[in-house]
Amino acid sequence: MKLSVKFLKNVANINTFQYASQWNISEGSSQVLYFQFVDKLKDDLRYMSQADTIDEVSVIFLNIDEASEIIKTATQAFPDDKSIWTITLGSDEVPNSGAVKFSITEDGQERRFRVEQAIVVDLLDAGSC
Repeated sequence: MKLSVKFLKNVANINTFQYASQWNISEGSSQVLYFQFVDKLKDDLRYMSQADTIDEVSVIFLNIDEASEIIKTATQAFPDDKSIWTITLGSDEVPNSGAVKFSITEDGQERRFRVEQAIVVDLLDAGSC
């Protein structure tokens, strides 16, 4: 098994959503972000944990300054589907665009992986040349 995620948008239920190539958010707005665990070795089929307990799912928005990383604990979006998870970013939480680390701890066993170019943040003031 090789875990990864697919990013979701327009999520209504476990079978009504669209895939996105990455999360695309705007600075200054609260964001509800969805993702689905997939098994890369099984043609990206949704990964349905068979563990007795999923202890924790976390999402880390990386930053060159480790103290500025944003760490979120994900919640299962729908009780009938262990593959779809969600996090909420507050309007004051502005991650850097780029890579995001994911971890899932099942029955005490942690699996970690990183997704490059996972998020794009549209900044209110992008600066000038």
